[in-house]
Amino acid sequence: MKSYTYLIGPMEDVTEEHMKGWRSKATQILNEKGIETLDPTRRVSFHDQLGDRLEDTQRNMNLCRRIFKMDMQDLANSTVVLADVRRCSGKGTGSAMEIMFAHMKNKIIILWCNEDDFPHPFFEAVATEKHFNLEEALDAVKSYY
Repeated sequence: MKSYTYLIGPMEDVTEEHMKGWRSKATQILNEKGIETLDPTRRVSFHDQLGDRLEDTQRNMNLCRRIFKMDMQDLANSTVVLADVRRCSGKGTGSAMEIMFAHMKNKIIILWCNEDDFPHPFFEAVATEKHFNLEEALDAVKSYY
């Protein structure tokens, strides 16, 4: 069975660069070490179909459920999760749910935040490690493989 690292982070209320930039860099660095990633931004086309008002149609709700189930499957298939919990990272509801799911599945959880951030105490309680820059967080991820 393959081992993956799932990349948790904001996808709402952030720029495309904020959403995809760090994930692309993390994927490149980890792939060089033979570590495969599962990046939920590969499903952005699903998100684009939702539009601005999620409550408008049943079709949107089914699409939301489909995205959720695919993300949960990716998490279940991962050994390690790397979570961008920087304070500037948008609403964070999806990330928080994913982190708790990862905790409940006994996954290794690496948090990445800024030094002046104060992640929610629940994040701190379930994290395996916390780092203040992406490079150190990626080194931590690599150490588990």
